Amino acid sequence: MSQAIHIPSRSQTAAAPPPHEHHHPEVAGIGRVPVGFFVAAVLFFSLGVSVLPFVVGDIAQYFYQPFPLAIVHTFTLGWITATIMGVMYRYVPALTRTPIRSLRLAWAQLGIFVVGASGMVTHFAIGIWFGLWLAAIVVFASILMFAWNILPCLKGQFGRGVAETGIFLSICFLIAAALLGMLLGMDKTYDFLGGSVLTNLSAHVHLAAVGWVTMAICAVSYRMLPAFVLPTIQLPASAKWQIYVMSAAVAGLVVSLLMQSSVAPVFAIAMALAIVWYVAIIARMIRTRRMPLDWTPLHAIAGVVSLAAAIALGIALSFAGGDSELGARLAPAYGAIGLLGFFSNFIIGMSYQLFPGIVGRTRTSAGWPPVTIAEISIPKPRLFVFAAFNIGVVVLAAGFLADAVDIARFGASLVAAGGIVYACITMWTLSFAFRPALPASIAESPLRVLPG
Repeated sequence: MSQAIHIPSRSQTAAAPPPHEHHHPEVAGIGRVPVGFFVAAVLFFSLGVSVLPFVVGDIAQYFYQPFPLAIVHTFTLGWITATIMGVMYRYVPALTRTPIRSLRLAWAQLGIFVVGASGMVTHFAIGIWFGLWLAAIVVFASILMFAWNILPCLKGQFGRGVAETGIFLSICFLIAAALLGMLLGMDKTYDFLGGSVLTNLSAHVHLAAVGWVTMAICAVSYRMLPAFVLPTIQLPASAKWQIYVMSAAVAGLVVSLLMQSSVAPVFAIAMALAIVWYVAIIARMIRTRRMPLDWTPLHAIAGVVSLAAAIALGIALSFAGGDSELGARLAPAYGAIGLLGFFSNFIIGMSYQLFPGIVGRTRTSAGWPPVTIAEISIPKPRLFVFAAFNIGVVVLAAGFLADAVDIARFGASLVAAGGIVYACITMWTLSFAFRPALPASIAESPLRVLPG
């Protein structure tokens, strides 16, 4: 067979590892650990979108009850957190040129995390608090294992690069969110925490949603989005200050909520302004792009629009209060726009480039037949996924706001349709990290163009 010709595509370039990544065997040898996290995440996502239409009525009735809490943690823990952990396991060692401490520990952490997250979702659903906080302890242990593996890679880079700084801070917030969540679960049994249930819950939510997930998305998107859109401008130096301001605002808000201080709205406004600052930076980069928009930046744009809507709903909720009639309608709409419209859009869009790129490099490092990103991707359903998912999110949120359960359920059904199709095509892509042989349609194609 003649030597394969290398013709780099934009997708291959965007997914390429930074220089020096392959110089250290353990940096290059992270292997299937990230893919394992992605597989777990997509399975949780499938569960969440499949169940969502059936729990809309409970969510609309009141958000703080068993099934709504179970579905929220299916997305926040199983889908979003597992995905971000997988991304960090792959890119933090490459970004910092430092290997993680232990690959075996990473695999053990994945198993413990899945067991703990599954236990939390299950015990939320059946309303058994003792089992819930036991599972929360397992999740907290897995998060400490994750931090022990990743933070040493970042400690020498804190304050130097915007991505490294943001990722470091996000992991610190993750530890705090997990600790507070575990204590909230234990408090249901032993009743030792003071303060209001809603303010304590709000502190946990902001640690997790803004301190962990939004911070991580900011940091990762500052690093990766320019590779996908090729803007004509450089990432501004102010991006690092946006990370610092948002961190300070989240920390101040959480402390003031736990202390039931009257200054909490000041920190909430500062946090919202920091997020708007991020939106402005990303919007400017996309506006000055040199590449046509594909599904990755389109999902990112949808995520940014959803983020702006979530900010508005969050501000309205802070004035209305979660225990008011209006607040009971705002809260599920806020959650739907944030968890699905913002977080999930970013993950879905980035996964179209990241997942096949990571799978391809995993195969190469294992000595298996190489593949291109295009060969292990199924692009045709992406229009349906984008339309069904985003229209569904808007309809779902509108149904909650209007207190129209049937409308919200229809929106949830659209989300489920788009989400299940996405999960199927993504699992097909991820499967190539675990099967050496290629389908005949790929292996025997006379027009194959392989990476050099």
